[in-house]
Amino acid sequence: MKQHLFPYILIILLTSCSQPSQTEQELREALNTTLKIDMFETIQHHDSLITMQQLREKYSHLSVVYLQDGCSPCYPKFVEWHQKMEEINHTPGHTVLFVIQTEEYNSFLRKVRSLGETINEKYYIIIDPDHQFFTNNSLPNWIMNSSLLINKENKIKMVGAPWVNEDMKELFYKTVASEQ
Repeated sequence: MKQHLFPYILIILLTSCSQPSQTEQELREALNTTLKIDMFETIQHHDSLITMQQLREKYSHLSVVYLQDGCSPCYPKFVEWHQKMEEINHTPGHTVLFVIQTEEYNSFLRKVRSLGETINEKYYIIIDPDHQFFTNNSLPNWIMNSSLLINKENKIKMVGAPWVNEDMKELFYKTVASEQ
């Protein structure tokens, strides 16, 4: 009887230990890799410009959000990030950095405002007319189009919006707090 059960048990064991999906594998490979953003020297904040160095001296963690002018879902995403981060943005050492692929920020902003939403432009903006962000970071598109939480060394610590669910929110707070 035992001889007959062994092949079935072996088959069950082999099929129950499945390989990670492509998405899981890409996510594992992306975590703790360096996000290349240092090629951007100036960052917009309100009506002024600051350097990347000044931003990094002030904040140990950045949620980097890549958006494109001409991408219809990107305009509401920009608004959503402003609204949702207002709810959880009492996190010392953290801010949002938008990397916007556009020739002109005002063009992007006009399209955002056409949605009828008002936003407090308190977050930081990089204008990327030459697609440098996308070109210099060899990450899958779905990861690039998600938000990326990076630490002081620009290492990717989390992929995705921190407010999606309670687990992500908890991971966000824990990650930012543990590296202060």
